Amino acid sequence: MEVAAYRAVAADLRRRIEQGEFVPGEPLPSRADIARRYGVGSNVAAAAVRSLETDGLVKGRAGVGVFVREPSSSTTMARAWTHQRLQGRLAVGGERDSSDDRSVRSTPHSRTEPAGEDVARRLGIAPADLVVRSEYLLARDGRPAMFCVSWEPLSITGGTPVALPGAGPMAGQSVIARMSSIGLDITRSTETVTARLATREEADALDVVQGAPVAAIERTYYADARALETADLVIPGERFRLAYEIPAVSDGVDIA
Repeated sequence: MEVAAYRAVAADLRRRIEQGEFVPGEPLPSRADIARRYGVGSNVAAAAVRSLETDGLVKGRAGVGVFVREPSSSTTMARAWTHQRLQGRLAVGGERDSSDDRSVRSTPHSRTEPAGEDVARRLGIAPADLVVRSEYLLARDGRPAMFCVSWEPLSITGGTPVALPGAGPMAGQSVIARMSSIGLDITRSTETVTARLATREEADALDVVQGAPVAAIERTYYADARALETADLVIPGERFRLAYEIPAVSDGVDIA
């Protein structure tokens, strides 16, 4: 009986959201208010709200309440050597060649730590060699678009003005620009993409429900054979699809 009851409550709340009675960003009525309105118990009300969270219609904020989420949309994010990417911004939609990029990068939070085995492998350094770990968020039109964790060998950046991505004369600049400023030109990058479900940390950062689909990119920048930086980039699947531009080559000569 309770199963049918919570489904009926969830269905009516879903209808009210879809019809605009509760707009994106607005709090959903409390569980107590839902229980009173529909004449059900608190367990039924809580189950109905959980159902809406699972469907991605609402998102709970600890100690604050449950809020209606923006409807899902899918925009193309270009993963190529665009003008925006060279500047450390996002290239999305039909604006890949536009200088009016509406993406914003948060100030990276950095710390020095020993490289773990996986990071060491990706950077071609010994495990426990020191790296600078940085964490930051890229937003597009005020909404989270990419959660990033990167690692740079301290043997490369230590003692230089770009040792910390969020400080110094190149603060906030792209990895490409920062490395170039100390005489290291990035010549290529590799990206491995995996589709998986968001962790709780990623869901909180990207404002999606835990377990929402994401594209997880393992990216490494190189100067010829030398790895200069590796990063884990996580993108909400409900908001973006990835588009890769790959130049055609013949005998090592670019013919694009």
